[in-house]
Amino acid sequence: MVTRLRHVWLAIITLSGLICSPQRRALVREMRGFIRSLPIVLKAPLPAALQLITPAAGSTSETERSVRNLADLTALLDRQSPLGLCLRRSLTRYHFLRRAGVPVVLQFGAKFVNGKPDREVTGHAWLTLDGQPYHESDENWRGFTVMIAWPT
Repeated sequence: MVTRLRHVWLAIITLSGLICSPQRRALVREMRGFIRSLPIVLKAPLPAALQLITPAAGSTSETERSVRNLADLTALLDRQSPLGLCLRRSLTRYHFLRRAGVPVVLQFGAKFVNGKPDREVTGHAWLTLDGQPYHESDENWRGFTVMIAWPT
């Protein structure tokens, strides 16, 4: 519990340093609204939901790194969401990075817990860029079988 609180406070401190401009504050507000809309959007069949959140490529004054960091921190701080952190983070990164012109691809994977095929299955969501995991630790995606990649 203490470790989780420490991570949240570190995220708040980092976020406050990242959102010093009015443009970044507006982007964070937009990201928070996006994350809050995800449970409703995901009630649609997955292909339709993913089509809805796939933006047209645009331009932004923000760097790829700042968009990614703001998406990560915003997803981390939305503790009220019924969605898991990896899903919130991946969908938020996907939407805002693609809008910024970064052609990331969503990956949804599954694996058996403890490697035993007759046991519980767990899932994970992450992004790839040019076929490689995009700012994702190896231990987070290795061992998962990709079930869906979007866009195909």
